[in-house]
Amino acid sequence: MTTAKVEKFISADGTLRVSSVICTPVIEEARKIHGTYPVASAALGRSLIGAGLLATFMKDSGKIALHFKGNGPLGQIFAEGTSTGQVRGFIVNPQAHLPSKDGKLNVGAGVGQGVLNVAMSLPNEKQPYTGSVKIQSGEIGEDIAYYLFQSQQTPSIVALGVFVEADNSVSAAGGSILQVMPGAKEETLRTLEERVKQMRSVTEIIKGGGTTSDLAYEILEDFNFRKLEDPGIDLKYECQCSMVKVERSIMLLGENEISAMIAEKKDSEVVCDFCGRKYLIDVPTLEGLLGLSRRAKS
Repeated sequence: MTTAKVEKFISADGTLRVSSVICTPVIEEARKIHGTYPVASAALGRSLIGAGLLATFMKDSGKIALHFKGNGPLGQIFAEGTSTGQVRGFIVNPQAHLPSKDGKLNVGAGVGQGVLNVAMSLPNEKQPYTGSVKIQSGEIGEDIAYYLFQSQQTPSIVALGVFVEADNSVSAAGGSILQVMPGAKEETLRTLEERVKQMRSVTEIIKGGGTTSDLAYEILEDFNFRKLEDPGIDLKYECQCSMVKVERSIMLLGENEISAMIAEKKDSEVVCDFCGRKYLIDVPTLEGLLGLSRRAKS
């Protein structure tokens, strides 16, 4: 399993915080798992990086899920990140192809118009906090920033990038998320607005040999800031699927559906959308699940 270190930075006055990561091998691993073509690789990769970085701002084993429900040819995109560094996701049409726009992958057209749903979960909360915003551009980073401002009143800069080579491989992937904390001065906000106009792209920095600190510096150049001296978080593509979870999902289908599966007298195969792992569910297992379902009701 490949990993990438997330680094955190904070301004001297404590009003700006940044999480940054260079995670090319992680996104390349996701590309191989899902067999994505270039535009899908960029869209899914940016979503995974965004979810992973957002989760690093959470505490207490939190989890965040991004669900892009656009009408573009890529279909829906789902990405999940945890505060301990696991990311996973899927895209409905991984091999959708779109022509380039101005020499760049046209992710916005691939995503299309629609809604971004966000769910934030904490272990001690019974229900996740959910929010929705209209997709602004489909470029992923801009949409995440728009959500943070509209739903959490947190001005943010979300810079995400995935560079895909002619052979479909990912040769650069990473990003930064800056969040403005309460107490920031209006001057700080104006400086950030100007800084955004001058920033180089994430992939340009990475392909030029830049480091994670360079990604943060690209945003925080006009401020005094420091890197937080903590162990950091290792970002990794890791699915939490298991046979137990598959069996639970089958039980949710209900007795009639399980009985119909048994009547076919065929083993069933369940494939995880996130990692492609296959689970074989034989007839005796289905019969056992049906029995459990009936006993639970009695």
